[in-house]
Amino acid sequence: MSSWTTRLSDRLLAMILTAECKSARLETASVAVNGGRFAYLRRGSSLAEAIVMLHGAASDKSAWLRLAKYMRTDMTILIPDLPGHGESTAAPASGYDIQAQTDGVLGFLAALGVGRAHVIGNSMGGAIALRMAADSPDSIASLVLIDAAGAETSPSWLRQQFSESGINPMVAIRSTADYKKMIGIGMEKPPYIPGFLLGALARNYIAREEINQRIARDVDKDLDQRHVLGSISARSLIIWGAQDKVVHVDDAQTLHTRLRNSEKVVLDGIGHVPMVEAPKKVADLCDAFYAGLPAPRLAKAA
Repeated sequence: MSSWTTRLSDRLLAMILTAECKSARLETASVAVNGGRFAYLRRGSSLAEAIVMLHGAASDKSAWLRLAKYMRTDMTILIPDLPGHGESTAAPASGYDIQAQTDGVLGFLAALGVGRAHVIGNSMGGAIALRMAADSPDSIASLVLIDAAGAETSPSWLRQQFSESGINPMVAIRSTADYKKMIGIGMEKPPYIPGFLLGALARNYIAREEINQRIARDVDKDLDQRHVLGSISARSLIIWGAQDKVVHVDDAQTLHTRLRNSEKVVLDGIGHVPMVEAPKKVADLCDAFYAGLPAPRLAKAA
């Protein structure tokens, strides 16, 4: 691909993301936190309560654009790039383990003056959400855990592959083919992506391979959050894709059993990122949850 074509596809990707932000009524912003800087998207002005969406490892805030578009809540929505991801930077001395990222997100909320947070976390973001609820219970109003890491009960397909090969295909992205494989692992029914956009998306991942490998190593040090589950009292909704290859669906039941105030919904035909694969369905579940509906009504809302 020529440099001109590369620049054009990168610009088109940026334009598409800008249009999706506008469609979801999200504005871009940033704030300094503990020697680093958080880039984030925001909808709404009141910070007495806010929904905070936390993406997974090697992802960024754009993972939540479709969900935010469909959510009808009047609460302010905050969608940060986590430290070392997207446009956010970490403090020079900090790592990317779950505790460090938890401290970073709590610092982000404090810097903005958020009173109580309703945290939605996917994958690594789910593990961070759990740790936040354990470390700062007074500031966490509720949790929505979407295919959350941190409660491994049964080894996932990805875990088994990594154990056998020592290669994590979710972060070892060195070509467009590797990127396509990663999408196929993460989603049960990957959407069609035009070639020019596929190339632009792949280049972003290829450029970040080294930092993503480091993040994955750091996260694995304290990913297991099962020891804190019994201390979490925040009302919680667990949403899982039945065909998740990254975090086994059995983990959803572990969370449901050990979180004292939780409800669980499993979505058939969905993989690791329900908020991307079925954004309207997940938005309806979240809106119903925030409206206080119990589990049977939640399932009907989906």
